Amino acid sequence: MGHRRARRAPTRKAGSGVSDASALAGRVVLEALRLDLESESAVRDRAARALELGAGGFIVFGGEADQVTRMVSELRAAAPHPLWVGSDLERGPGQQFNGLPTLPPPAGLAAHADPAAAAHAAGRATGRAARAIGIDLVFAPVLDLDIEPRNPIVGTRAFSGDPEVVARLGASWIEGCQGEGVLACAKHFPGHGRTTTDSHAEIPRVEAGREELEADLLPFRRVVPQVGAILTAHVAYPALGSTNPATMAPEVLTELLRLELGFTGLAVTDAMNMSGFLDAGSDSGRAAVTALLAGCDLLLYPEDITGTVNTLAVEAERDANVLRRLEEASARSSAVRRSFGQALSAEAESDDGIDVDALALGCMTWTGGSPGWLRTVKPLHVVPVWDDRPQPGRPPLGTEFVDALRDLGCPAMLHDIDSFPGGTHTVILIASTPQAWKGTAGLTPPAVEAVRAVRDTAAESLIVALGHRRLVDSLGGGLCAWGSEPTMERAAARALAAAAGQGS
Repeated sequence: MGHRRARRAPTRKAGSGVSDASALAGRVVLEALRLDLESESAVRDRAARALELGAGGFIVFGGEADQVTRMVSELRAAAPHPLWVGSDLERGPGQQFNGLPTLPPPAGLAAHADPAAAAHAAGRATGRAARAIGIDLVFAPVLDLDIEPRNPIVGTRAFSGDPEVVARLGASWIEGCQGEGVLACAKHFPGHGRTTTDSHAEIPRVEAGREELEADLLPFRRVVPQVGAILTAHVAYPALGSTNPATMAPEVLTELLRLELGFTGLAVTDAMNMSGFLDAGSDSGRAAVTALLAGCDLLLYPEDITGTVNTLAVEAERDANVLRRLEEASARSSAVRRSFGQALSAEAESDDGIDVDALALGCMTWTGGSPGWLRTVKPLHVVPVWDDRPQPGRPPLGTEFVDALRDLGCPAMLHDIDSFPGGTHTVILIASTPQAWKGTAGLTPPAVEAVRAVRDTAAESLIVALGHRRLVDSLGGGLCAWGSEPTMERAAARALAAAAGQGS
């Protein structure tokens, strides 16, 4: 999710006052609070404006855990109505909030020896940490299928390409998260796995027939009875009856999700600042109205919250169908909150903690086996190849990996590409994961060149990929660590040290 050009939406007439339509319009919108991009003062100003518009809640990005806890508590106290406060936490609370643990991505959990238990533990750890800082809506798990190697945005975010596996592990994750009193939100309905383009940048179109799409729908069908919310895909599926993105298609959200699958929870849009949403409407406000009429109950991350709320209110005053949908969405939101709260009012079943490092270590996957020279060559020379956008506040890639190796008694030296001496036995540490607007599922050309340069000059090399197993396989094998989060970097070091006869 990120920023795009502003589009002007209609504004309400001066002096029109605050109507029932205005109040209802605000309640269906969740504003974005970007502590990762703006100062706390600017974020608080944005939140105050959203509350004045009657916003139904927020999606929070970034910040320190204690900072977010204070801010969320103050926002809830200031709001005249209950708020949904959500966050993208597919890879654990530390994905967004500094000071909290990161977790393996879904593909890594599926590689664990006991994947269902791993998925449940990850859901529990996420829900427990989210609840502690005031988050009550987690935009996870991903129920897309990992079936298209060219897909630039799914990859390791999915549990598997097998719909039965995705359904089983997704249900385990949801059970763990919601058991901690936090609403899970399965995504991206009806499935983003077949796309070869990124809905952040354009509207993907899936040409598969309805029979083929049944595989994509299966995980959602299975979790419909338990999950509290489902997030829509800004992807077009002509075989489902519409050339509009699913977010704006009643054929998908009303006829399929509600009537056929029987879903009674909250339908939530993916971020409305994405091109896959904006490019389908004449302006952001009108697009929001279309999404509401299609069946969405919560409108997430508008490009312009004032214009969006104003447009919804004006249209509700002029069109009884828009007003009816606002009333229906508001009532459903209240009902989900009530029933969810009653069902999950008790504290977690136990206070036992989850060993995140052990969970991550259990996800490490050797493909092709570890090379014998790991046991004889000392020190290990490590060259990082960073193929993702740098993460604010993160140490340079390889720092935690090498520090962990040394702590385990495995001597190691960290080099950048320019200082790499060549002629040595070398570990190439590659960080390459799905990211919005990255545009590729594989390595970018600069990363390909960097890996080639190190391999050409090293005596021997070993690939350690903080990314998908497909990447490891394409480079001839090595260690797949699935994700670039600090937890996964440390787990990769532990797996490597064990192969070298050090640590545990």
